[in-house]
Amino acid sequence: MRPHALILSILLLFLFSPLSRVADASANTQLQEATLNYAALQPGQQAVVAVVLDIKPGFHSQSHKPTVEANIPFMLEPAASPAVKFFEPIYPPGSMEMLLGSLQSVYSGKVTVYLPMQVKADAKPGPLKISGTLEYQVCDKNQCYAPQTTPFTIETQIVPAGQIVELQHAELFKDLDPTIFSGLGGGAAQAAGPPAEQKLFGHFVLGHNSYLLAFAAAFLAGIMFNAVPCVLPVLPLKAIGFYEVSQHNRGRCIAFGAVFSAGVIMSFGVLALVVIVGKYGWGELYSNVGFSIAIVVILLAMAIGTFGFFTINLPTSVYNFTPRHDTYLGNFLYGVLTAVLSTPCTFGLFLGLLVWAASQPPTIGVALVMMVGVGMAFPYFLLSAFPELARRFPRTGPWSELVKQMMAFLLLGSAIFFARRFIAPFTGPDAFWWILFGVAVLAAVFLIAKTFTFAKSATPRMVSAVIALLLVGGTFAAVRWIVAQPYAWAPYSQEALQTARKQNRVVVVEFTAAWCTTCQYVEANALHDKLVVDAVKQKNVEMLRVDLTSRSAKGWPTLKELSPVAAIPYTVVYGPGSGEPQKLAGIYSAKDLTQAIDRAGRKAVASR
Repeated sequence: MRPHALILSILLLFLFSPLSRVADASANTQLQEATLNYAALQPGQQAVVAVVLDIKPGFHSQSHKPTVEANIPFMLEPAASPAVKFFEPIYPPGSMEMLLGSLQSVYSGKVTVYLPMQVKADAKPGPLKISGTLEYQVCDKNQCYAPQTTPFTIETQIVPAGQIVELQHAELFKDLDPTIFSGLGGGAAQAAGPPAEQKLFGHFVLGHNSYLLAFAAAFLAGIMFNAVPCVLPVLPLKAIGFYEVSQHNRGRCIAFGAVFSAGVIMSFGVLALVVIVGKYGWGELYSNVGFSIAIVVILLAMAIGTFGFFTINLPTSVYNFTPRHDTYLGNFLYGVLTAVLSTPCTFGLFLGLLVWAASQPPTIGVALVMMVGVGMAFPYFLLSAFPELARRFPRTGPWSELVKQMMAFLLLGSAIFFARRFIAPFTGPDAFWWILFGVAVLAAVFLIAKTFTFAKSATPRMVSAVIALLLVGGTFAAVRWIVAQPYAWAPYSQEALQTARKQNRVVVVEFTAAWCTTCQYVEANALHDKLVVDAVKQKNVEMLRVDLTSRSAKGWPTLKELSPVAAIPYTVVYGPGSGEPQKLAGIYSAKDLTQAIDRAGRKAVASR
């Protein structure tokens, strides 16, 4: 055989040999990235590795769970490390495609696998190498190539406990479920994501599979929502509305109640999709300027209408802002409004349920939040079916008008509260609360003046005077309680947090917002309590406040990192030498916060 023919034969043999297929496969995959979500690690800290493989166009690999048993699954295998404990990798779902005559689950394009891990508590500071391999098989539309093994290595370091570690590559980890560690067991479940068990109403333990208890608690929480200040003006108005409609057509009254209830339940369903599925922070809606303005305008229009000013000639557009009791659309919109108004007052009432819902499959999580809506709608539906329950409300005459006008003052107060973000910059935070006190005084004066105009006997006049006195006195005490500032708050920033921790100080970080009524309650009832004030002074605690009133507030990413549902009120306590803070979610007591500060303080003393 001539030399050039021999060379040609060898080349042809090479091109069609298995070795050449391995070369082709290698050329069509590339390890694009392997990194950690932290720039450094502390002993006991949790972290996540991301490994990104790029499969070129025209090629694919089997997914981690192939549909054909003989196919080779996509696998990530970490190398054993004496300093690190690895958990099960988190693989992306495969896409179903018809290939080589069968329906197959495959990966194509960029494939990102997450590897949760935790540094062992006794790990020594120093360099750390994290390594492993990706094992997979690449195919095209006609054939599959020999299996491949692609190694990856990450160089990082373990730093002493208490040293600040920075997050990195936020874009790469943005779609990672923050609750992943909750189901991994071991020590990891204690520090990241929601705990395996939640406490309801401070007593009942809600385990991961406690479905009956969870749904019963959700229904009960929904009923409780009707007693919060944001909703109080609506309940008597709807009771009167149902009674008035029932006088004409009982069946239509029940139908209106069902439509109203549907509006409430649907609103909670939408909130569930946004928070549970879309991972949007509970309450971020109220940080939106346009949404806040719309709520304020609607409440003002309802206050004007309830007060009776719609009896004079106002622009038609003003009338359209307030839902009507005698139409199906009006009742549905009234239900939506009632649900929306309740949310700023109710974060702390069912935060444990919300965290539990976030740890469940989306269908269960959404259904649970909708059950809260069912509970909230239940009293209204009951009123529509039995409107006689509303008989005690005056229906005609001056007393009926007076009750409605007092409800109008409540609506006006709610409108001013939701407008706080627009008012406070001009008046200051304390002056804003005194404006609300002024509304209460105005309502009390109006009550006495109206009563004295048509009440001839001394008894109703005396009753109205007592109610007015309680209204003014109670509001005055509440405002004094809220505006009390026993210590100076510093605005939150990463720099402020790092500086305080470098000084070996305990740090309390409070997440709050102007529209969050439960946040105001927690501040007045827990943060301003003498127990907490004394603990803060004795232990020289740094108090940082994260104001989430605005949608663009810099604290939202921090809250989302700490909480799986990004709901407030939320407070964390950092102690020197602790990577993860102690977390107080929802409504908590002064004792709870004091104990957290004491635990952090003991760590501060031990680390000196």
